[in-house]
Amino acid sequence: MAMKIPPVSEIAKDTYVINEFGLTAMYLLVGSEKALLLDTGCGLTDLPALLEKLTDKPVMVALTHGHLDHVGGIGQFDEIYLHPADFEMASVCNTERMRGYVENLGKMGSYEAFGISPEMIIETGKLPEMKPLQDGDIIDLGGRTVQVIHVPGHTPGGLCFLDESVRILFSGDACNTNLLAQNSPVSETRRALQYLETFAGRYDRMWNGHVGYAGNFLTCCQPKTTLSDLLTICDKILDGTAVPKEFPFLGRTMCAYEYGVSRISYNPENL
Repeated sequence: MAMKIPPVSEIAKDTYVINEFGLTAMYLLVGSEKALLLDTGCGLTDLPALLEKLTDKPVMVALTHGHLDHVGGIGQFDEIYLHPADFEMASVCNTERMRGYVENLGKMGSYEAFGISPEMIIETGKLPEMKPLQDGDIIDLGGRTVQVIHVPGHTPGGLCFLDESVRILFSGDACNTNLLAQNSPVSETRRALQYLETFAGRYDRMWNGHVGYAGNFLTCCQPKTTLSDLLTICDKILDGTAVPKEFPFLGRTMCAYEYGVSRISYNPENL
C-alpha cells in the first residue's frame, strides 16, 4: 500500500528530516525553548498537524530559498524567515506550476512509492509575513543555536543553516550533488561555495533539500567530497577545461558538467 504520510526520520538528537513524498525535504530542529522548521515543502502536507506530533515547542519557520518546492506550505503559517533577495520569489505561490512539479516527480518514481497526486496541494489563499534573515544571524532555540550562512548561486537568497550542537550543515539547494545554478554566473557561484568552505571544520555531515528523491526511500547525508567537487567543477568551467553535456530536466534542456560525486548545471554564456 502506498504511503500517504511523509516519512520522518530522526537523524540526530531532536533533529528530524521530513521526506515529502520524494518531492523535497524539510528539517525540524528542536531546542529547549522553541523549534526551527527549515522549508515548507510543496504544500502536500498538513505541517501544523505533523509538527504537533514531533514537538510541543513553538515553531519558527525559515526557508533555505524561495523556489516553489520549498515554499509550498508557507500559507499554513503566520510568519516565515528567509533572505530578502528571495522575498519576491517566495511570494509567487503558483499552484499550477507546483502541480506540474508534483506530476513530473511523480512520474520519476514518487507515484509508485507514495499515495500522492497534484490535487493534494493545500491552498490557504494567504501569504505569511516575511521576515529577513541575513548572513551571520544566530537563531537561538534554547540550549541550541543555529547560524545562518548566505550562499547565493542556486538562488540569490540561498541560505545554509549550521547547527554545531549536532555538527550538521543544512545546505538546502545551495550546495548539493546536483547543483542547479544556471541563472547565476559561475564565478559568483564559486565565490559563494568558497565562503561556505570556510565553515568546513565546524560540521561533520551535510543534509540537503532533496533526500529520498522521487521514489527513493533512502535518506542519507551528502558525500563528504560534495563541496570540494563542486569547487573543482567551477574551476574547470572557468579555466575552459570543462566539456559540458546537455541533459533533459523537468521539461527543459540543461547544460551540466560532472566531477567526482557532483554536477553543476550552468549557463556557458554566463561565467
